[in-house]
Amino acid sequence: MWAVASRTTRVPAPPVASGDGNRRLFESLAAPVGPIRVVEGGQTINPSTSDLLAAVQALAAEEAILLPNNSNVLLAAEQAALHAERHVVVVPSDSIPAGLAAMVAYDGARGAAENAEEMREAVASVATGEVTVASRDVHLNGVSIREGEWVGLAGGDPVAGGADFDEVAIAVVERLLDNGTGESRELLTLLTGAEEPRLDALLQRLADAHPTLEVDVHEGGQPHYPLLLSAE
Repeated sequence: MWAVASRTTRVPAPPVASGDGNRRLFESLAAPVGPIRVVEGGQTINPSTSDLLAAVQALAAEEAILLPNNSNVLLAAEQAALHAERHVVVVPSDSIPAGLAAMVAYDGARGAAENAEEMREAVASVATGEVTVASRDVHLNGVSIREGEWVGLAGGDPVAGGADFDEVAIAVVERLLDNGTGESRELLTLLTGAEEPRLDALLQRLADAHPTLEVDVHEGGQPHYPLLLSAE
């Protein structure tokens, strides 16, 4: 989650993110409008309503925008907005990649309402996925995955599983690139986790299969998810 002030002061507020690399990404995107403080959070460490409220209240601004960056934090963000002493708008980003896409759409010269509209559109247009390790044997959506194997998710749904990281990651990428119109999305962003996977073979396969695809790779540093992905 992160909050950002309106055009009144152009002071970004504390985001919630996991991983030093992701922290730096949010800070770099906020740099044009001012410094940013990050509230630690993630898949297993969710900030409370009071944490988010304190972050918003610390702003020297009349308005703020909250990005939960996790569906489990959405309710806390809404409660924080409800009890804040200033106007707060919640943009329901459900992942770090979605939050970053929203951050790109933010313009410090606009007010909270106008920014929130643009940021919601950015969140809706980005397709997100993850590659992680299964903690138990599962069979979901016709995909069978054994404990300790790679599992790939797109939009929160399992799309692939197995012992080969590249095969699982490729399956997720192909699902994300398909925008449902017959045309492929043009930008793929990869955020590597604390347990950083080898991406050489994956990147080569992407270059061969999608020669015009723009691929950005960043060290996110997030725990539990060796790879976070988004396509726009």
